Amino acid sequence: MAKRITFATLILLSLLGMWGGIQYYRHNLEALQSGGLDGPLFIGLIILGISVLLMPIQLRTTWEKWSAWGLVRQYAIRFGLIIGTLLAIFLGFGLIVLLISLPERLGHGYLILPWLTVLVPLGLVIIDLAKQNIKRTVKNFFAGFSLYLFRIYGLLLIQFVTIPIAFVLFPAGFFLQLLSLGDLIGRWGFKVYISERPLLCEWFNLLDSCTPGLISLHIGHLILAVLAAKFGSALFDRASNWYKNGLEKMAGWLEPA
Repeated sequence: MAKRITFATLILLSLLGMWGGIQYYRHNLEALQSGGLDGPLFIGLIILGISVLLMPIQLRTTWEKWSAWGLVRQYAIRFGLIIGTLLAIFLGFGLIVLLISLPERLGHGYLILPWLTVLVPLGLVIIDLAKQNIKRTVKNFFAGFSLYLFRIYGLLLIQFVTIPIAFVLFPAGFFLQLLSLGDLIGRWGFKVYISERPLLCEWFNLLDSCTPGLISLHIGHLILAVLAAKFGSALFDRASNWYKNGLEKMAGWLEPA
């Protein structure tokens, strides 16, 4: 009976503490915002709330092992561990967000993507070194960083070259071909004018060279589409093999733990 009363008292005190923190936050929000403390306190309340919710589950799993006093001691220890773990997680995510947003904070938002492609391989190689997946040497650090950097940039290069070209030449290109042909048939065959000049001339701003430009666009697209259909697969396979061989070669630079 004493253990149940102790358990209920601990949970009640935790709930009262959380309620008091919420009320303090609500009534002093403007002062906290002026001092820049509203965000940290809000995160602290989230951590406290999660801890309060987890504590009954934690204690009930080992309920039979503790006396009333042991329950108090375990409550304090586990409550501190949960808060410490959650705080470390929030701080870790906060640090990640801070690092990611660093270019924007410095007024160079356009550098976020290049910055990410540096941060990601850096983080991955540090994880490998920390887990001792590879030997902790300076050579392995630079080799691992280069490997992950090549893995990201090589894959992005292949994707950003092949996907846009395939999209422009095939679905988008043939859609424009059909749209332009329909416009020309309506314009010259039925005297139906969607715009003052042919659509592709309007869209590509072909002012004084509409007819030759229109012919060049139609014929040039068809030639490029045929070439892509004939040689695209072989070129993509060659690029994939280059990427695969590069990864294997750079992986050979690493010294295993």
